[in-house]
Amino acid sequence: MRVLRLVRPAFPLIIGLMLAVLGLTALMSDEGAGGAALMTTGKGFHFPRLPAGHEHMRLLVENAFGYTDPAHGIVETGSGYPAEGWNQQPETGLFLRSFTQLTAIGTWIELLASIAAGYAENPYLSRDAALDGLTRAFDSLRADQANPALARKGLLVNFIGLEGAERTGPLAETVGRGAFIESFGDPGGARTWQALVEKGWLVEQDQGRRGKILRGEGYGLAHFDGALEPFSDEALRRPIMELLDQRAVTIIFGDNANLTAALARSAGALLDPQIRDDARAIALRAAIDDFIDRQQEGYAHLFDAKTGTFVFGWDATTDRFVGWDDGQGNWVTGQMNHSINEFRGPGMFIVLRYGLPLAAIRNAGFKIKPYGLEAGRDVYALAAWEGSAFQLLGLSLFMDELRNPAWRRLLGDLVDIELDFSNRRGLPGLLSEAYSGKGAEYTGLIGIPELAVTDKPLNTEAPSLYSLGVAYTIAPDKVERFLQRHWALIAQLFTDHGPWEGWDRGTQRVIPYQTTAHTLSLILGGINSAQDNMRRYLADWGLAGRLELLYPAGDRASLLAPEVQMTPWTADGSPIKLVCLPGGCRLQAELNADGGVRFALPGGGLSLSNGRLVLKYRSATGLEDVRIAFDRVEGDPLPPPAIPVEVFLRMDASEAGEIEVVLPATPALTGIGAVSLSFLPSGQGTAVDLWITGFDFIPYSSVLDPPG
Repeated sequence: MRVLRLVRPAFPLIIGLMLAVLGLTALMSDEGAGGAALMTTGKGFHFPRLPAGHEHMRLLVENAFGYTDPAHGIVETGSGYPAEGWNQQPETGLFLRSFTQLTAIGTWIELLASIAAGYAENPYLSRDAALDGLTRAFDSLRADQANPALARKGLLVNFIGLEGAERTGPLAETVGRGAFIESFGDPGGARTWQALVEKGWLVEQDQGRRGKILRGEGYGLAHFDGALEPFSDEALRRPIMELLDQRAVTIIFGDNANLTAALARSAGALLDPQIRDDARAIALRAAIDDFIDRQQEGYAHLFDAKTGTFVFGWDATTDRFVGWDDGQGNWVTGQMNHSINEFRGPGMFIVLRYGLPLAAIRNAGFKIKPYGLEAGRDVYALAAWEGSAFQLLGLSLFMDELRNPAWRRLLGDLVDIELDFSNRRGLPGLLSEAYSGKGAEYTGLIGIPELAVTDKPLNTEAPSLYSLGVAYTIAPDKVERFLQRHWALIAQLFTDHGPWEGWDRGTQRVIPYQTTAHTLSLILGGINSAQDNMRRYLADWGLAGRLELLYPAGDRASLLAPEVQMTPWTADGSPIKLVCLPGGCRLQAELNADGGVRFALPGGGLSLSNGRLVLKYRSATGLEDVRIAFDRVEGDPLPPPAIPVEVFLRMDASEAGEIEVVLPATPALTGIGAVSLSFLPSGQGTAVDLWITGFDFIPYSSVLDPPG
């Protein structure tokens, strides 16, 4: 979700809010963290999958349900779609009730289906009302899927405007120079184009043939000054704005995948024995199946066989894949080539549901990095691009990851890290993409630096609540204890329309924003319906057995075995020495450039999926920048992934060092022909005198444990 692409120009937000703890909040004692006395909440709630002893999570979910109260009008009457969010503040440039997006629609439909299936009794939406709301929203979805202004090849635009009698697509992000020549002639069109570039409303792309439109403060009809002063006459500025503000059919893979997976989970909820024979549930399941079937052409169109990945998106208006200008006049198509993001689960479902190539998963790389827990040990964890909990955990967990030993361990470690980081800094939530508390800024650059791929500075002061929903499905007891510890601050976020986005630690103030997808994902995580619903859906479609294809088994391997060919190397050809004896291999070098050892594996490639990579060593000095990389076997039909799979290590000075890295179950780790252990020198170089006494991959014995 990147909501600011459609939100109008954002100005500094000046709001003086004195927040009272309203509705279903808890009264706090002065006993300190964890010493809160809870008051009972209003009646009418029952969440059968939420343990009775988890009082804090129950209170949080109950308060979040206030967002769905029809009295608040978050659902647009004509479409049955939820608005993007709570805030509608023209004076600050926020119009969150003027549009929606596919992830919000999907979470809303999924929540309604889960209510109908009995997962969430609440005082706002009865089961009948939920079925009625689900039918209305889905009827709109089907109409929009057939509307060429809102969809192509079965896939929908990422943002849908809710203002006016008709739903509209997003504003175009680019415009062609030729449109101005056609409208204003030559040289008039060329002069207009140049003035827009000088004004800063356009940034030229594609060697000046197109321009990226920058809509910010000072953009619009009222601001034809400076370079645009000669065009300020009404007869000129209106047609110029009409060219700039055309609507586009922009199809984004991730947003559509979120919607499709949510619809599948909704159909799974409607297969629950409590509801499956209801006539409306039967009709809805058939309609959902038809809708999903009609999307197949679109997803096939977004798969790029040359790179073995899905493209990021498609501008159907110009028939060009979404991307960027490289500054040399070349268009670079954006690829879904990094697997650890919020679309990991939905992308897996798309591959499974439509039988699309596993290459789409295999050619999406990832990074693993160390994080030092407060307890004093390093844990090796998956890294997201911006270290955001939203990217690491997703909005929901539904592809039976918790039945797979490797993913269960990796996701559990991520929750441990998130809670550890927040506890140590007194953050009443997790660091995740959200409104930051800096005016009306919405940003993905909120995360844990140690778990980030990017080197951009990250905001570590603006925790939000919504990722606690999916974290709760992974480690419910730990999240309940976290809520208890921070309840005095968390309760301050409560309102009668659900909790605010989060807390600004720097100013010690509430961040007074709400978004629909965030709030509803918090509820869905708390009621814990997603995995049940998806299991029913996959079983109904005969896909449960094929799920194992997404979690391939690993091959046991010793990288110090005699049949493994070990080759030392340095990037600059400087001396490096490798001697292997019965007790291990000794590596010696004075590195001024990259260097290390390449372990060529025997046979036609091994699977290092779903297991533990254990490195044992002796070293007199610590080594900070050590990396493990995985190369595919020669002759692999897929091109190398644009983002390679890498593990970043740090090795302490030790006579008996041991590092354990859990490798996820993924096709990306199949067909491995070689593993490289490399050292990146820092400063004036790095002296390496290292004994490698063990280097083994130990697969887990099962791919998917029995459900339960």
